[in-house]
Amino acid sequence: MASTDVSPRSSANPAVWALVLIGVALVLRLWGATAIGLGTGEAYYVSSARELQLSYFDQPPLSLWIIWATMKLTGSEAVWVLRLPFVLMFVVTSWLVYRLGEKVHSGWAGFYAVLILNASAIFSLSVGSWLQPDAPMMLFWAATCLVLVDIFCGQGGERPWRNWLLAGLWLGLTLLSKYHGAFIGLGAAIFMLANGNARRWFAHPAPYVAALLALVIFLPVPIWNAQNHWVSFAFQGGRALAEEGWNWARLIRMIVGQLLYIVPWLALPAIWVGLRAIFAGPRARYPEGSVPGAAALLAYIGVPPVIFFTLVALWSDTQFHFHWQAPGYMSLFIILAAATAVIARRRVWLIRSWLGATVAVTVLLIGALLSHAATGWARQAFPGQWEDPTVPQMAWTEVGEALTRLNAFANPDTFVGSLNWIDCGYLDAQTAGRVPLPCIGDDPRNIAFNVNLADLAGRSGYFVTRTSDPQAAIAYLSPLFDSVTLAEKVDIHRNGLVEIPDLQILAATNFHFDGPVPGVSGRTVSLLELPRTAITHVEGALSGSGNVELWFDGALLGSVAVAGGSPFAFDTPGRWDVGARTVTLEIRGSEGVQFTGVSITRK
Repeated sequence: MASTDVSPRSSANPAVWALVLIGVALVLRLWGATAIGLGTGEAYYVSSARELQLSYFDQPPLSLWIIWATMKLTGSEAVWVLRLPFVLMFVVTSWLVYRLGEKVHSGWAGFYAVLILNASAIFSLSVGSWLQPDAPMMLFWAATCLVLVDIFCGQGGERPWRNWLLAGLWLGLTLLSKYHGAFIGLGAAIFMLANGNARRWFAHPAPYVAALLALVIFLPVPIWNAQNHWVSFAFQGGRALAEEGWNWARLIRMIVGQLLYIVPWLALPAIWVGLRAIFAGPRARYPEGSVPGAAALLAYIGVPPVIFFTLVALWSDTQFHFHWQAPGYMSLFIILAAATAVIARRRVWLIRSWLGATVAVTVLLIGALLSHAATGWARQAFPGQWEDPTVPQMAWTEVGEALTRLNAFANPDTFVGSLNWIDCGYLDAQTAGRVPLPCIGDDPRNIAFNVNLADLAGRSGYFVTRTSDPQAAIAYLSPLFDSVTLAEKVDIHRNGLVEIPDLQILAATNFHFDGPVPGVSGRTVSLLELPRTAITHVEGALSGSGNVELWFDGALLGSVAVAGGSPFAFDTPGRWDVGARTVTLEIRGSEGVQFTGVSITRK
């Protein structure tokens, strides 16, 4: 560790100041954790975590295992209780960031690293306060980087087996949190190739054993995927590799979005020093006074995810996932902190002005958002029609009250569901595991794995859908039930104002998993396929003579000529899918023919 003293006051202890800063940030986050409800992703993760599984549809399992364990050990689903482990994980992450700054440059670089990390909006609010897979991922990312810096640039090489096994353990847990962990392995490999002193590790067995240990820890993910048609890899790979044509507007949106999330006057300098570290070389003392090569190592780890997840938007619709680059920025913040410590020796007023203003802006902005999310004061202060970013933090309390009035939780055979993963997540907070929560729609994601729909055959229940056109939802669900009717309409209020209108509660009776499809007739019939099921057999009769074709996902599976009044039958491939698809029976022949008595078999 370099011993450069960059403190404006030589008697000050940077470790103490870092701990004070971490403690103050902890108090503010605990307040935030109690002030507002679960956001879209948080509600979804809680719902997904109700069933303990080896892995999950969207993410590796570690964060959901933590949520599951929290609910089981505490017996509570209070928002602050569920968030507490994630808030505490960020406390540890902040301290590891201090240790990284200290090891790479100096104690004051460590302090500045903690300050920069906590002044960045995405880290301070989302990663540091909410139920996100990023919390354990950032923790173990920082732990892995700390060990690698020690191995390559410090004294860690003197105890290779101990330190490489630690690196493998932390990397495995990073991968078990989020797939981003692969970038650490990539960065370490690049550094070993680029740095002559580090190249010797290619001939040592310890790095290979560490990589094997990381893969063993990661094993629940491929095992679960192998059991479930590699659906998680396909889903995340489809996000990153989907070829939708180049779209420069998406790229610009991704660049602007990540800068706003990270904070522009932190993100841009972080990228600059990261690139400077790469061009300075793998053995350079950059910034001044740093341990040779340490900044290059962190840049090799941090720059690739920033570039990759930015460029992805050029060919794939990444929507508003501006946080994907965050772990790369955390690595670059260490280099930025070292550069800050160097500048502070000569222009401490500049650093105080820059970071002081950053902290003030971040605290004021987050404070305003959290207080408005809790009270809705901005609606009164700025009346009019504008999109409120805090509405997704509102709980569907009125929906829970309405379902209680309808006795939805009184009968153990009742179910309460919705039509997509977002609404199912919010609804889960109201059902709280008391009844099954089927998510029947074209995008149920992991919630589809929590309920075996075959177990709900013959049951009745309720669906909650966010729409101003309940008849469309009724028409969508009707082929699966004897009847679907509107039971109640609910609006979500905050401070006396309607914030979420038109939540419709539909009563559905007698769920048909197999058997006759009610109300099916006509020349073309679409049969909804339920999540995690496959339609294996379709049969029925024709009121006239014609040619019956069975189409599956736009592909013609078979055709048969049917005489008037004769039955027809198809056996379909036993394919599996998460999501809804339609099996369309199309009749081609004389006018006036119709299906009758259509029945399906699912598995």
